[in-house]
Amino acid sequence: MSVLIDIILAILAIYLAFQSLLAKRLTQTVFIFFAFGLALALAWVRLGAIDVAITEAAIAAGFMGVLFLDALRDFSPRTSNNQEKTEAAKDIFSKKNTKSLLLPRVALVLGLVLFLLISLEAIWNIPDGGGLTVSVETMLPESGVEHPVTAVLLNFRAYDTWLEIGVILLGLLAIFATGGIKLYLKPDVPAQDILLRQVILFFTPILFLFGAFLLYIGKSGPGGAFQAGVLWAAIGILLHLGGKPVFSMIPRWLGQLLLTLGLGFFLLLGFILMAGGATLFEYPPAYAGVLILIVETLAAISIAAALTAIFANLNQMQEKPNDIESTT
Repeated sequence: MSVLIDIILAILAIYLAFQSLLAKRLTQTVFIFFAFGLALALAWVRLGAIDVAITEAAIAAGFMGVLFLDALRDFSPRTSNNQEKTEAAKDIFSKKNTKSLLLPRVALVLGLVLFLLISLEAIWNIPDGGGLTVSVETMLPESGVEHPVTAVLLNFRAYDTWLEIGVILLGLLAIFATGGIKLYLKPDVPAQDILLRQVILFFTPILFLFGAFLLYIGKSGPGGAFQAGVLWAAIGILLHLGGKPVFSMIPRWLGQLLLTLGLGFFLLLGFILMAGGATLFEYPPAYAGVLILIVETLAAISIAAALTAIFANLNQMQEKPNDIESTT
């Protein structure tokens, strides 16, 4: 029965992935993408990687979903310009362009088949002891934490996490490059939505405390910087929607510091450890737990700031397109 559930889940994930790429309407694409993210989260749960499952559900189906829903406004047929954009997008999938799309589709199928074959080979070659499980459990007392996933992501292969934080920051820089770096504008009239105001008052402390809990519990159970960062970013997004943009209420230098704090401290700590004779991101066993907690806290702050800034920039670009075009 367990194998049957895994097979159905694998087929469902692949099916949703194809449907999200081939759906004829943007609204269908967005909601299918939600389902795809949740299917991947369930797949990670079945694999026992609860940490990755939480991150997948929070970022792929949560944060990305918010961005996609917000972006649908630009493609709604309310203005003549948007109608032209919508019609142009439909032409891409028309019959006359079917031949031009044949090569990308073939490449996509071949890439998927190659990925599945590599995955099956990797599964087939897993040793009886469970791959690296035994090695991680052996070195766990020296990692400074009790959870094997945290030990791998923040100690044994910490450069992976450092690069992941960098990818989020690069995404924000890409938005700056396309839309122009602008000061965050505070609306003249704050949002008067009573329901939204009550949601902000109720969920802000809950999201902050639950994020702090996930950050702290990451040393011994599923949780960590990314999970906490997404929840704290939700606070920033709620405040932005409520007419109180975070980045317009703090000095610009402080916002830039929050964005780069996690990545910068991570790298600085690695260089300090190298200067002391260790390898990059190799923490001394006696201080590993404290250093990992500091790194995760600063990383969570930067992740929250970056995700909030991504939403704020995209939202501001949609609300004031003429102003932005004049600055680029």
